[in-house]
Amino acid sequence: MAAKKKAAKAKTDTPGTPLPPPADPSTLYVIDISGYIFRAYHALPPLSTSRGEPTHAVRGVTTMLMKLIRERKPRYLAVALDSRKGSFRRDIYGKYKANRPAPPEDLASQITRIYELCEALGIPLLAKDGMEADDVIATAVVKGVEKNWKVVVVSADKDLLQLVGDNVVMWDTMRERVFGVPETIDKFGVPPKQVRDLLALTGDTSDNVPGVPSVGPKTAAKLLKAHDTLDGVFDHLDEVKGRVKEKLREHEDAARLSQELVTLRDDLDIELDEEALHYDGGEAGEVRRIFTELEFTRLLAQLDPAPSVAGKVEVVTELERLEACARNIRDAGEMSILSVLMGNDPLRDDLVGIAISWVEGLSIYIPIAHRYIGAPESLPLDEVLRVLRPLLENSLFPKRCADLKREDLVWGRRGITWRGGAFDVALGSYLYDPGRHSHALDAVARAELGAEIGSLDALKKPAKGPKRQMDEVSVEELSPVAGAHADFVLRLSHLLGGRMDQGEFPPLYYGLEIPLAHVLADMERIGVRIDASLLQTMSAEAGTTVAELEKTAHELAGHSFNVGSPRQLETILFDELGLPVKKRTKTARSTDASVLEELALLHDLPDVILEHRSLSKLKGTYLDALPAAVHPDTGRIHTRYNQAVAATGRLSSSDPNLQNIPIRTELGRRIRDAFIPRDGCALLAADYSQIELRVLAHLSQDPELIDAYTKADDVHVRTATALFDVPAEEVTREQRGQAKTVNFAVIYGQTRWALARNLRITQEEAQRYIEAFFERYLGVQRFMDEIIDEARATGYVMTLLGRRRALADMRSKNPSLRHAAERVARNTPIQGTAADIIKVAMIRVHKALRAQKFQTRMILTVHDELLFEVPLEEKDTVAPLVKEIMEGAMELSVPLVVDMGWGENWGKAH
Repeated sequence: MAAKKKAAKAKTDTPGTPLPPPADPSTLYVIDISGYIFRAYHALPPLSTSRGEPTHAVRGVTTMLMKLIRERKPRYLAVALDSRKGSFRRDIYGKYKANRPAPPEDLASQITRIYELCEALGIPLLAKDGMEADDVIATAVVKGVEKNWKVVVVSADKDLLQLVGDNVVMWDTMRERVFGVPETIDKFGVPPKQVRDLLALTGDTSDNVPGVPSVGPKTAAKLLKAHDTLDGVFDHLDEVKGRVKEKLREHEDAARLSQELVTLRDDLDIELDEEALHYDGGEAGEVRRIFTELEFTRLLAQLDPAPSVAGKVEVVTELERLEACARNIRDAGEMSILSVLMGNDPLRDDLVGIAISWVEGLSIYIPIAHRYIGAPESLPLDEVLRVLRPLLENSLFPKRCADLKREDLVWGRRGITWRGGAFDVALGSYLYDPGRHSHALDAVARAELGAEIGSLDALKKPAKGPKRQMDEVSVEELSPVAGAHADFVLRLSHLLGGRMDQGEFPPLYYGLEIPLAHVLADMERIGVRIDASLLQTMSAEAGTTVAELEKTAHELAGHSFNVGSPRQLETILFDELGLPVKKRTKTARSTDASVLEELALLHDLPDVILEHRSLSKLKGTYLDALPAAVHPDTGRIHTRYNQAVAATGRLSSSDPNLQNIPIRTELGRRIRDAFIPRDGCALLAADYSQIELRVLAHLSQDPELIDAYTKADDVHVRTATALFDVPAEEVTREQRGQAKTVNFAVIYGQTRWALARNLRITQEEAQRYIEAFFERYLGVQRFMDEIIDEARATGYVMTLLGRRRALADMRSKNPSLRHAAERVARNTPIQGTAADIIKVAMIRVHKALRAQKFQTRMILTVHDELLFEVPLEEKDTVAPLVKEIMEGAMELSVPLVVDMGWGENWGKAH
């Protein structure tokens, strides 16, 4: 036994066949691209661009190619292709590869893109009419060896192991396994020279190569060890014993045919031109163009920076020159401006410099606070502001920005009353293409103009040396990038401005989003006050409960473990407790929330883990983080509202995120108690009642919904009467709650599976609920069907105000992509219209409060709710004003209703 272990250890310790070293000057890499393509297609989830072009196979193959190039640094590189005119093997045997299904419809266009990318990357495509990629590879191996090259066949195809030999290896990049002669023998039991005959005997079901029935790899290897070749096997058939002899005798013709089919042609008329095969990186501009079209943002970031496309950038350090530029700007009649800050917080960070452009291709950079040895002397900020103030505060002088709200905050903090914000590139990009991956200036410049303008933040992370602060970046480094940003703000505002002036865009852009940016800037500037001590007390309580939950989890598991470790939890749930596996990821059995919710019906531990996760997240995200987010100067929290993120038009918030504070748990509700007004004020919460269902009633014109809202009936009770077949007066609180879940499930396009999970009922019962809903509200069913048909015909859906969202996957051949697009199509007109309504209300309320010189301030927006900080003496006048404006924000077929609440904190007001 010890001897066996020792032998096994010796075998394990034996090093495998190595690859040639990276950048080896005499190595040729030949890639079996079809293997890459099919692996990528089936391994990755379906993906497509915002225009609907499928991309997941292209992305996977490109990632693998770039990884190979980056790590191996090949001197010679080629890709082998199958002939588009079929294979000579089909002429020999009509059933060859007949079992293979036709390629999926969404793969053909991706294969074309992959070939296009290979050419852009400078990788030659080798092919020959009537021949397969394997034959092309075999020929490349022979000719490469003749040139005294080492050859690496990049593939996982077992047929290609017959090519392995001196200076020839096969590399399976997916499994990071290199096959030389020893590895081939280990896999098949025979050396590479016998692999062809082994495959002839065993056959190949995937290629429909018949072989000999009942002869597997072990039997074939044994026969070839005894008789060397296929001819030798049949020449010595009498020496073969038992049933195998009969099978060989009966199927000799099939074996001979199979040998012909698996024999690789290595004599093709293909020239290995050293200059053509020499890898030089390809055409970077073409690669960048294709990546941009395919929306490969992460892959784009891996490319070397493109040459600068900016025009002339002048560094201005003299007051007389700045004044001359200001005169030129006034004469030009417009300007773009970009403030360069130490960080990304306009309410905290110092100003490092200012970039301005007023003519495309020309910009200036004004250094303000560069701090490094040898930095040029800067103009005093007060002198710069004196020159720029008349431009920045002139409401009739148009200013163009990458992010208007940010500039409003930056200059407001420095005593400038920002007026005349005429264009915001991010908002223009967002309205035009809400599905675009990013609306940041560099991303929009890349997508719209194919320009790489660089990243300001990247300057803080030089290729060599430590990370630095923005004020430590030299003027020589920073000015070209900042100038390019200002320049391209101007260029893109001209390009996107033409679009925003047409169709449905003007009222949305100039009437809604641009004014809203200023409203949000005011709200961010004001911030919201919190009771930090209350949050700290709650955090301590939560910490105690978390510790108790950990102890309970250990008891239920039978031993201690890291409650926060998914891998340890996976082992306990499925191996030790024997609970059923509900879902798998690529690498493990899932323990996500949906899985734990199902398993909680079978064991107590998953429920404890869910509670532990929820409480830990609340503690870290809110109880601990909110006090740390208090601004040292204002004593308030200043969240950042994201106007160009959600494709539906919804606002989101970050740093900190105040929109996702949970209200379904007691602790989540208590967190709102920590939001308090300034002294002498109360908080007013104004919340739209069931706004999405009211929008649905208007859009669908369903008579039942319209009747319910016109009569001020409880819609959830009406739905419950349909679900449970009881009169309204007998509907229980629990039944109403379930009906409410069903109502919103319809809006969000939930499947019966999702609804069943949420209500903890069977899928059959969930399906009955959905059917009962549509039987009660026939107009909703008709509306949903019509919106799907319209989206399929046009490729987009719209809100009542004309906000458009493209849905390219509506016509996808992939069912999962198509069904996801259909859910979005049903939901977007509803949720997007609700988002537009509250935006209209925010603008009008903000304008009215200013016009009437109230001291009341709008301090928070969360979904369908607005929160106001109201001086006590203004309570009686502000509340009816807010209610009137919000309820009149849009005229629908049913009344908009706003619920109002007062309190000494947000929890009580809500």
